[in-house]
Amino acid sequence: MNRDIVERKREVIQRFGPWIANNIHLVDDCYTIGEKIEGDEVKLRRILQVVSDITKRPLETLRVLDLACLEGLYAIEFARHAARAVGIEGREAHIAKARFVKNELSLNNLEFFQDDVRNVTKAKYGEFDVVLCLGILYHLDVPDVFSFLEQIADVCQDVIIIDTRIALGPTRSYTHKGTQYWGHSIREHRPNDTREQKLSRYWASLDNVTSFHLSRTSLYCMLGRLGFTSVYECHLPAEPTKPIDRITVVGIKGRRQRIINSPLMEQYPVDNAPHEFTLHRIERMYGHFYRVSRLVPEKLRILLQSRGVLSALFKPYKPR
Repeated sequence: MNRDIVERKREVIQRFGPWIANNIHLVDDCYTIGEKIEGDEVKLRRILQVVSDITKRPLETLRVLDLACLEGLYAIEFARHAARAVGIEGREAHIAKARFVKNELSLNNLEFFQDDVRNVTKAKYGEFDVVLCLGILYHLDVPDVFSFLEQIADVCQDVIIIDTRIALGPTRSYTHKGTQYWGHSIREHRPNDTREQKLSRYWASLDNVTSFHLSRTSLYCMLGRLGFTSVYECHLPAEPTKPIDRITVVGIKGRRQRIINSPLMEQYPVDNAPHEFTLHRIERMYGHFYRVSRLVPEKLRILLQSRGVLSALFKPYKPR
């Protein structure tokens, strides 16, 4: 093992703390966390395969943006495949660890920026073939969640991959540019928390006290209105332990096709609103059950969960 790398890694840990999620192989048997499968490696297989399958281009020809990149796992992986990669992360400790790995691996085709992902614009960062939005969308509140999607759609030329929690039973709506979108509000921090306290919670938002989880239908509709001509939900490569309220969505910016056999279909809308879908009515029905479940005392809900009774209904929404 390269003892110099081990010592430099120890210095990073002394200053910024240990790696919390991204276990990256450095050299020999030296990893950022340890010689084991840890953290997001299962998701890494899914994301890498999906990008390869969807783009059908050599990875070295792609420019990839990794939003809220944490310790840089995905951006580093694509850079090791010779793609031009950019990672953006708001917390200093995470970006410092990501830059350490970049430097140790001499990845000159990789850049990391400490910035709020809500600041991403085409003017500031340029355009990307692939945009990765993994584990950040559900940490944003309204109206930021909508403006953020608009901004990243603007910088995305081809494919966006969103891995996010959704509101299985939406309980409130928000109107954005004339369309009513549905979701569920979640508390991220206490109202009187300091900025330092918020930044110390690595699995929560940067600053907003609450966040808004879009329903599945609302997310699909929003992507359709932003120019993604096809949107798919990924199931393979598998993530066996993925929670039921978390999905991986792949949006593709293609060219809308003209239907010849059915000219009337040319008048049929391609930017539907959520309420026009049967699925939305089912989601709202589940939302009524969710509201009722909140009337059950918390201790009883915990007891029912521990015994597997109605766990799907009474499962509390908590950010991760």
